[in-house]
Amino acid sequence: MVDPKELPAGPSAETVVAVGGWSARYARVLAIAGNGQHAFALVDTNGDGVEVDIDELFRDHDGRWLPGMSSGAGGSLVPAGHDAVCSVGYGEDWDGLRYAYGRGDRPGPGQVRVGGQRIAVTVEESGWWVWVRP
Repeated sequence: MVDPKELPAGPSAETVVAVGGWSARYARVLAIAGNGQHAFALVDTNGDGVEVDIDELFRDHDGRWLPGMSSGAGGSLVPAGHDAVCSVGYGEDWDGLRYAYGRGDRPGPGQVRVGGQRIAVTVEESGWWVWVRP
């Protein structure tokens, strides 16, 4: 068994592509967030920005990332205005907000209200952000 404190909180982009079964030639990881046991990644599945998926990964007892759910992320929403950050989607479990993702008009930190909760996010160079409950 691997000590979780010795592992990074989230998978690498290469791991996301491999575990998700995406083509390394075309797929592009837009954003990743992890809490050590679970991670969510936004993947442009064919590199053209049209089909963006939200992929869940979870860590097994040996520290390997395994696939969870995968779903279309609805990539057509574009934020309007200076410093605009918006939510595209989110998922909840019995404990409340579990993950969220969205877009921003420029890279950097921002805040967004999702499911009645205000969360701090970082918009990546891709214009996307993803958040997972710590």
